[in-house]
Amino acid sequence: PEEARGNVWDIAKKPQKGHFERDLYKYLWGSFKPERIFSVNQIHPRNTPLEVSLLIQDPHNTRQVRYNVRQRTSDLDSFVYNVSDGHSYWRQTVREDCLALSTTLKRFNFSGEYQTWSASVKYLKDKSNTDQRCAGWAKFRSLIITSAVLQYDERTPVDHHLKITENMTEPVISVCDNNNNAKCGKLSFVLKKGANGEKIDPATAGFSYTTRTSGSESNNWQLGSLLPFEDVTAPIYGENFTKTHLMYPYGSNPQANQGLVAFQFYFPRDDDFEIEIRYVSNAEQTATPNWEYDKEATEKEIRAGFMKNFQVSENNADFECAEASLASLLGGLAYNYGPLVYSRGGMSPPLALFSGTPSRYGFHWGFLWDEGFQSALFCQHDADLCMSIIDSWFGTMESDGWIPREQTRSQEAKHSVPPQFQAQSRDEANPPTLLLPLNFLLRHHSGRPDVSVFLAGIYPKLLTWFAWFDDVQRAQAPSDGYYQWKSLRGNEFFGSGLDDYPRHDGNLIAKYHIDLQIWMLFFVDSLVSMAQVYGNGAQAETLRHRRELIASRLNDFVDPSDNLYKDILVLRQHLNDENFLFGDHKTFSPHLGIVNMFPLMFGYIKSDSPALSATLKLLGDENYLWSQFGTRSLSKSVTSNLSGEDYWRGAILINVNFLVLRGLKLYYSNNTEATRLYNALRSNVISTVLSLIHISEPTRLLSISYAVFCLKKKNQPPLISSRKTS
Repeated sequence: PEEARGNVWDIAKKPQKGHFERDLYKYLWGSFKPERIFSVNQIHPRNTPLEVSLLIQDPHNTRQVRYNVRQRTSDLDSFVYNVSDGHSYWRQTVREDCLALSTTLKRFNFSGEYQTWSASVKYLKDKSNTDQRCAGWAKFRSLIITSAVLQYDERTPVDHHLKITENMTEPVISVCDNNNNAKCGKLSFVLKKGANGEKIDPATAGFSYTTRTSGSESNNWQLGSLLPFEDVTAPIYGENFTKTHLMYPYGSNPQANQGLVAFQFYFPRDDDFEIEIRYVSNAEQTATPNWEYDKEATEKEIRAGFMKNFQVSENNADFECAEASLASLLGGLAYNYGPLVYSRGGMSPPLALFSGTPSRYGFHWGFLWDEGFQSALFCQHDADLCMSIIDSWFGTMESDGWIPREQTRSQEAKHSVPPQFQAQSRDEANPPTLLLPLNFLLRHHSGRPDVSVFLAGIYPKLLTWFAWFDDVQRAQAPSDGYYQWKSLRGNEFFGSGLDDYPRHDGNLIAKYHIDLQIWMLFFVDSLVSMAQVYGNGAQAETLRHRRELIASRLNDFVDPSDNLYKDILVLRQHLNDENFLFGDHKTFSPHLGIVNMFPLMFGYIKSDSPALSATLKLLGDENYLWSQFGTRSLSKSVTSNLSGEDYWRGAILINVNFLVLRGLKLYYSNNTEATRLYNALRSNVISTVLSLIHISEPTRLLSISYAVFCLKKKNQPPLISSRKTS
């Protein structure tokens, strides 16, 4: 049944506990639209699907608004989360066109149905740009806050509406259930001005508003086209000022049920200003939180947890960078709901995905390959969050075990992607990187009863996922135990995660992929470990036999001319030939690069093997993979280095550098040369990350980098090319 394929957020009217014991209300609210400059929304579309967003009026064209980080006006604009725990507190610094803002979200009650939170947008006068470029701007600027109830799909009618108060000197929005008008939540707005936070009347701040009856998710994100403006002259802070303000639609009834409400407030550029938005899910609840919470104490507590979880010291010179890196990753958490498009026609039923995201700017939806690396950190930070994300991914798994690799489920995500990239192919895989956080949970948290129950529930799903890989990604050959990425587009295997990494040589193309062979071996090894705890003897024995077969094929990938593991190539006409077997005369890929490192990454090269010495030599040679910035994705010696799209053709990609470091440390620490390379490579990668400029990404700059960078502006040339910082 369709319900059985969804995760716990899809099945019920209200969030419920899944197959492991934890409270999903912990993550019910958050800043889960990372593409927005700032927003507060829910991860459950059928339980008060309320969304609150910040819009910034363009000072150059006051009838235009910016609300998406992709609308930044220059490379100096940035949107960086400074501190976050991913469920109760987020603080972000926004630098946008001569404007500096601090946004915060603080949740007070999040253990049950009664939910309360406070969001703040604060103008930072002392940090805003006051140079000549901004000197001619108007004395006052405005911020707009929109509130909307959303309809995520046609099957689910909007069951809530908004109402605004008649007395607009104290703006309040009621969020009511259509079936029970007495049961309303409440959004209230408090304005503060000056260094001491003096409360002011909204009318003083040139308050205006507009409403719309539509709250459909399919158009609510196009906020710029929904808001009507008009130019008027009116008093603001005691001065007459010509402003472009929100216009209330002619003939509309402000007391009618609304789907969207927008409030606009002006502030003086020469003074501090703050908009505080307070939400209670039940306006009749007598106990209200202490809205004036201690921000410093809150951040100190989060910082202490960060230091404990990651074994870092606040005295470390790079502590602020490390803390902001994790906060930005948590600021990239996203909730997307809707159907997927299939490449062969048709669509999936609408499902939810709660995930990390590679980039707030360019890729604000879930990518399976990226998620394993992101969740490796999430697991160390918060095991509950990690389990929630993994559970959500497996909630999107098809009955045959296929998990779509790129999931643009929401209308907002689809709008950012060309149609040809939205469609997902049912025979296209992605590296099973979710095994990284799952192995972390197994090693470090399996003693927790809730984690043990979670792993027991995930284990049969992992078996199904492995069975799909073993069937669909198996190379067509008379002999079993070889694997091939079944996602060839032109000459690129997108499903491998390595996109344009060269897999061909003239009319020869890779039929047997060493990286996938290693992923499959790592996959079955992980299942063997889990089967001993959560499976049965028969399953464990079957998995061991499969493991032995896959491992026995590894020697076939070793090129005897240099003892390196490589892809095995065939003529293009033999790519899908079931009767072709390479025999004794194999052709190995001439391209040296990160693919040759995969056996080392997962410890599958024997310590006394000539292949280990050869692999370490390739890694440490400056003429091939070594650089002062990290391991190159493709050797300098390869003619296609830095050519074509130049994505995996020489750039320094942080995720695979992590895997190389992981392999050197975990499996080869007794090898002197491996230890030397580990220390040097670790130093190079960290220095690169710390020195690169002005990146506010969780893991990618636009479409390129998997790194987490600090905001240390340096006057230095880009590392690889003008469009890469990777």
